[in-house]
Amino acid sequence: MIEVKDISKAFNGNQVLKNISVVFHPGKVNFIIGRSGSGKSVLTKCIVGLMEVDQGEIIFDDRNFTKLDRWARKDIRQEMGMLFQGSALFSSMTVEENVMFPLQMFSRMNKSEMMDRVNFCLKRVNLEGKNHLYPSEISGGMQKRTGIARAIAMNPKYLFCDEPNSGLDPQTAIVIDNLIKEITYEFGSTTVVVSHDMNSVIEIGDHINFIYQGELWWKGDKRAILHTENPELNNFVFPSEFMKEIRESLRG
Repeated sequence: MIEVKDISKAFNGNQVLKNISVVFHPGKVNFIIGRSGSGKSVLTKCIVGLMEVDQGEIIFDDRNFTKLDRWARKDIRQEMGMLFQGSALFSSMTVEENVMFPLQMFSRMNKSEMMDRVNFCLKRVNLEGKNHLYPSEISGGMQKRTGIARAIAMNPKYLFCDEPNSGLDPQTAIVIDNLIKEITYEFGSTTVVVSHDMNSVIEIGDHINFIYQGELWWKGDKRAILHTENPELNNFVFPSEFMKEIRESLRG
């Protein structure tokens, strides 16, 4: 479980996050949604320690991340898996080498153990036998799956996904959504997804947190989002008359 307690963050006097408190649950897909510039990316960077908060606390399973020094934080960071928006694969490395990279950096496995783990992760994301291909030789969806395999290589307790469906066609996006959901449930990870994709939110969102102008404006599950009367959230999730008609059909 990740607990965010009353955190704030400002840049040059511009208040980006304002007293946000939120809990991300283990074994669940937890979404952070909001318009561009709402603060959701800054919130995520604060949670993983890429930015320091101005006030408040971030707690990973009773460990106060904000009060730890860099060496103590390293232990928690090794429990994190990251799926970046553009996959962020090393173009000069094969699929196998990309997945093995965190194991070489952070684990104490020998070569044989690392290979077993790499092959397990590739099989889990349906990329068995693609070890020696380079990112340029595989599709965007396969690159995302390689990114997921790398993210789970260290068997993370905490899985962060930044716009996992960015640039993907709808069918491939569904495959990635289902994979994130299955891995979350299978490994009991605390999964945090930053996304604009409302299809993903409705399909796999267990807990949804809507950030508006730097504040936590709404939270609930994917059923509650269909019935909310929060005007800012409704305008974000159902911006057109067509989408509002879809919401009404889903409510029924």
